[in-house]
Amino acid sequence: MFKKSTDKVYHDVMLDIETLGTDTDAVVLSIGAVKFRLDTRDNQETLDDESRSFYAVLDVEDQGRRGRKSDPDTVEWWQAQSRKARSVFNEEGQEVQGVVAALSVFLKNVRRVWGNGNMFDNAIVQSLFEDYDEDYPVHYTGDLDLRTLTYIFNSIKKAFKRTIRPAVKFKGTEHNALDDAKRQVMEAQSMFSFLQGPKYYGYERNRDPNPYSK
Repeated sequence: MFKKSTDKVYHDVMLDIETLGTDTDAVVLSIGAVKFRLDTRDNQETLDDESRSFYAVLDVEDQGRRGRKSDPDTVEWWQAQSRKARSVFNEEGQEVQGVVAALSVFLKNVRRVWGNGNMFDNAIVQSLFEDYDEDYPVHYTGDLDLRTLTYIFNSIKKAFKRTIRPAVKFKGTEHNALDDAKRQVMEAQSMFSFLQGPKYYGYERNRDPNPYSK
Protein backbone atom coordinates (compact mmCIF):
# COMPACT_ATOMS: atom_id res chain seq x y z
CA MET A 1 0.00 0.00 0.00
CA PHE A 2 2.95 2.32 0.67
CA LYS A 3 6.68 2.22 1.35
CA LYS A 4 8.18 3.27 4.66
CA SER A 5 11.12 4.87 2.81
CA THR A 6 8.90 7.87 2.11
CA ASP A 7 8.76 8.66 5.84
CA LYS A 8 12.17 10.37 5.81
CA VAL A 9 11.23 12.62 2.89
CA TYR A 10 7.61 13.56 3.46
CA HIS A 11 6.34 14.87 6.79
CA ASP A 12 3.04 16.32 5.57
CA VAL A 13 -0.09 14.44 4.56
CA MET A 14 -3.13 15.76 2.74
CA LEU A 15 -6.22 13.98 4.03
CA ASP A 16 -9.60 13.81 2.31
CA ILE A 17 -12.66 11.76 3.20
CA GLU A 18 -16.10 11.14 1.76
CA THR A 19 -18.88 10.64 4.28
CA LEU A 20 -22.60 10.12 4.78
CA GLY A 21 -22.86 13.07 7.18
CA THR A 22 -21.18 16.21 8.39
CA ASP A 23 -20.99 15.56 12.14
CA THR A 24 -17.87 14.18 13.80
CA ASP A 25 -19.49 10.74 14.18
CA ALA A 26 -20.51 10.50 10.52
CA VAL A 27 -20.18 7.24 8.59
CA VAL A 28 -17.04 7.39 6.45
CA LEU A 29 -17.38 6.08 2.89
CA SER A 30 -13.75 6.44 1.83
CA ILE A 31 -10.42 7.85 2.92
CA GLY A 32 -7.71 9.26 0.66
CA ALA A 33 -4.33 10.52 1.86
CA VAL A 34 -1.15 11.67 0.11
CA LYS A 35 2.29 12.37 1.54
CA PHE A 36 3.86 15.57 0.22
CA ARG A 37 6.19 18.51 0.83
CA LEU A 38 5.07 22.11 0.76
CA ASP A 39 8.41 23.29 -0.60
CA THR A 40 8.18 21.32 -3.87
CA ARG A 41 5.80 21.36 -6.82
CA ASP A 42 4.13 18.06 -7.65
CA ASN A 43 2.39 17.12 -10.88
CA GLN A 44 0.01 14.36 -11.92
CA GLU A 45 2.84 11.90 -12.54
CA THR A 46 4.60 12.40 -9.20
CA LEU A 47 1.31 12.25 -7.31
CA ASP A 48 0.49 8.90 -8.89
CA ASP A 49 3.40 7.37 -6.96
CA GLU A 50 1.59 4.67 -4.97
CA SER A 51 4.27 4.70 -2.26
CA ARG A 52 3.00 8.14 -1.21
CA SER A 53 -0.72 7.44 -1.15
CA PHE A 54 -3.38 5.71 0.88
CA TYR A 55 -6.92 4.88 -0.27
CA ALA A 56 -9.64 2.73 1.20
CA VAL A 57 -13.41 2.28 0.92
CA LEU A 58 -14.92 1.41 4.30
CA ASP A 59 -17.66 -0.96 5.40
CA VAL A 60 -20.71 1.20 6.10
CA GLU A 61 -22.78 -1.33 8.04
CA ASP A 62 -19.97 -2.06 10.47
CA GLN A 63 -19.72 1.64 11.29
CA GLY A 64 -23.46 1.79 11.88
CA ARG A 65 -23.15 -0.99 14.44
CA ARG A 66 -20.53 1.14 16.20
CA GLY A 67 -22.99 4.01 16.45
CA ARG A 68 -21.74 6.13 13.58
CA LYS A 69 -24.49 8.04 11.79
CA SER A 70 -25.78 8.85 8.31
CA ASP A 71 -27.50 12.13 7.55
CA PRO A 72 -30.49 12.10 5.11
CA ASP A 73 -29.48 15.46 3.62
CA THR A 74 -25.99 14.18 2.83
CA VAL A 75 -27.38 10.96 1.33
CA GLU A 76 -29.64 13.10 -0.87
CA TRP A 77 -26.68 15.30 -1.82
CA TRP A 78 -24.83 12.24 -3.08
CA GLN A 79 -27.66 11.49 -5.51
CA ALA A 80 -26.90 14.76 -7.32
CA GLN A 81 -23.20 13.98 -7.80
CA SER A 82 -21.61 12.51 -10.91
CA ARG A 83 -21.86 8.84 -11.79
CA LYS A 84 -18.10 8.48 -11.32
CA ALA A 85 -18.26 10.04 -7.86
CA ARG A 86 -21.15 7.76 -6.86
CA SER A 87 -19.22 4.69 -7.98
CA VAL A 88 -17.81 4.56 -4.44
CA PHE A 89 -21.15 3.04 -3.40
CA ASN A 90 -20.50 0.12 -5.75
CA GLU A 91 -17.13 -0.71 -4.26
CA GLU A 92 -16.90 -3.37 -1.58
CA GLY A 93 -16.21 -1.81 1.79
CA GLN A 94 -13.13 -3.03 3.61
CA GLU A 95 -13.09 -4.10 7.25
CA VAL A 96 -12.89 -0.81 9.14
CA GLN A 97 -10.60 -2.08 11.90
CA GLY A 98 -8.02 -3.07 9.30
CA VAL A 99 -8.33 0.24 7.44
CA VAL A 100 -7.84 2.25 10.62
CA ALA A 101 -4.80 0.17 11.59
CA ALA A 102 -3.25 0.60 8.13
CA LEU A 103 -3.89 4.35 8.16
CA SER A 104 -2.26 4.56 11.59
CA VAL A 105 0.90 3.00 10.16
CA PHE A 106 0.77 5.35 7.15
CA LEU A 107 0.62 8.37 9.46
CA LYS A 108 3.12 7.07 12.02
CA ASN A 109 6.07 9.36 11.20
CA VAL A 110 4.03 12.25 9.86
CA ARG A 111 4.29 15.64 11.57
CA ARG A 112 1.37 17.45 9.96
CA VAL A 113 -2.01 16.34 8.61
CA TRP A 114 -3.91 18.79 6.42
CA GLY A 115 -7.69 18.66 6.15
CA ASN A 116 -10.27 20.65 4.23
CA GLY A 117 -10.81 21.69 6.96
CA ASN A 118 -9.22 20.20 10.00
CA MET A 119 -12.51 20.26 11.93
CA PHE A 120 -14.07 18.04 9.26
CA ASP A 121 -11.66 15.53 7.71
CA ASN A 122 -9.20 15.39 10.63
CA ALA A 123 -11.85 15.44 13.35
CA ILE A 124 -13.97 12.72 11.74
CA VAL A 125 -10.95 10.47 11.18
CA GLN A 126 -9.85 10.96 14.79
CA SER A 127 -13.37 10.03 15.91
CA LEU A 128 -13.19 6.92 13.73
CA PHE A 129 -9.89 5.99 15.38
CA GLU A 130 -11.52 6.34 18.80
CA ASP A 131 -14.47 4.15 17.83
CA TYR A 132 -12.11 1.41 16.74
CA ASP A 133 -9.74 1.76 19.73
CA GLU A 134 -6.77 2.93 17.66
CA ASP A 135 -4.45 5.72 18.80
CA TYR A 136 -4.28 8.67 16.40
CA PRO A 137 -0.51 8.89 15.76
CA VAL A 138 -0.22 12.62 14.96
CA HIS A 139 0.22 15.21 17.72
CA TYR A 140 -2.72 17.60 18.03
CA THR A 141 -0.49 20.55 17.06
CA GLY A 142 0.02 18.88 13.68
CA ASP A 143 -3.60 19.20 12.55
CA LEU A 144 -3.61 21.89 9.86
CA ASP A 145 -6.36 23.46 7.79
CA LEU A 146 -6.17 24.01 4.03
CA ARG A 147 -8.98 26.57 4.31
CA THR A 148 -6.79 28.75 6.54
CA LEU A 149 -4.00 28.71 3.95
CA THR A 150 -6.59 29.56 1.30
CA TYR A 151 -7.82 32.52 3.33
CA ILE A 152 -4.29 33.89 3.75
CA PHE A 153 -3.57 33.36 0.05
CA ASN A 154 -6.70 35.25 -0.96
CA SER A 155 -6.05 38.01 1.57
CA ILE A 156 -2.56 38.64 0.18
CA LYS A 157 -3.95 38.68 -3.36
CA LYS A 158 -6.77 40.97 -2.15
CA ALA A 159 -9.37 38.66 -3.65
CA PHE A 160 -12.96 39.71 -3.03
CA LYS A 161 -13.94 36.16 -2.09
CA ARG A 162 -11.74 34.35 0.40
CA THR A 163 -12.25 30.81 -0.96
CA ILE A 164 -10.58 30.98 -4.40
CA ARG A 165 -7.76 28.51 -4.98
CA PRO A 166 -5.25 28.48 -7.83
CA ALA A 167 -6.13 26.45 -10.90
CA VAL A 168 -3.98 23.33 -11.12
CA LYS A 169 -3.45 20.88 -13.96
CA PHE A 170 -4.85 17.67 -12.55
CA LYS A 171 -7.28 15.15 -14.01
CA GLY A 172 -9.41 13.29 -11.51
CA THR A 173 -12.89 12.60 -10.25
CA GLU A 174 -14.38 15.24 -7.99
CA HIS A 175 -15.46 13.73 -4.65
CA ASN A 176 -13.14 10.78 -5.06
CA ALA A 177 -11.19 10.96 -1.80
CA LEU A 178 -7.77 10.18 -3.26
CA ASP A 179 -8.19 12.40 -6.33
CA ASP A 180 -9.36 15.28 -4.14
CA ALA A 181 -6.38 14.82 -1.82
CA LYS A 182 -3.97 14.93 -4.77
CA ARG A 183 -5.58 18.07 -6.17
CA GLN A 184 -5.43 19.72 -2.77
CA VAL A 185 -1.70 18.93 -2.50
CA MET A 186 -1.07 20.85 -5.73
CA GLU A 187 -3.26 23.72 -4.55
CA ALA A 188 -1.43 23.94 -1.22
CA GLN A 189 1.99 23.87 -2.91
CA SER A 190 0.93 26.53 -5.41
CA MET A 191 -0.38 28.84 -2.68
CA PHE A 192 2.72 28.29 -0.55
CA SER A 193 5.10 29.09 -3.40
CA PHE A 194 3.17 32.29 -4.15
CA LEU A 195 3.36 33.38 -0.51
CA GLN A 196 7.08 32.60 -0.30
CA GLY A 197 7.92 34.53 -3.44
CA PRO A 198 10.50 33.88 -6.21
CA LYS A 199 13.64 34.07 -4.04
CA TYR A 200 12.52 31.08 -1.95
CA TYR A 201 12.87 28.75 -4.92
CA GLY A 202 15.97 30.41 -6.31
CA TYR A 203 14.23 31.93 -9.30
CA GLU A 204 15.30 35.19 -10.87
CA ARG A 205 13.49 38.29 -9.63
CA ASN A 206 11.67 38.82 -12.92
CA ARG A 207 10.48 35.28 -13.15
CA ASP A 208 7.27 34.06 -11.53
CA PRO A 209 7.68 30.56 -10.02
CA ASN A 210 3.92 30.20 -9.79
CA PRO A 211 2.10 30.08 -13.15
CA TYR A 212 -1.24 30.16 -11.33
CA SER A 213 -0.67 33.37 -9.38
CA LYS A 214 -2.08 35.71 -11.99
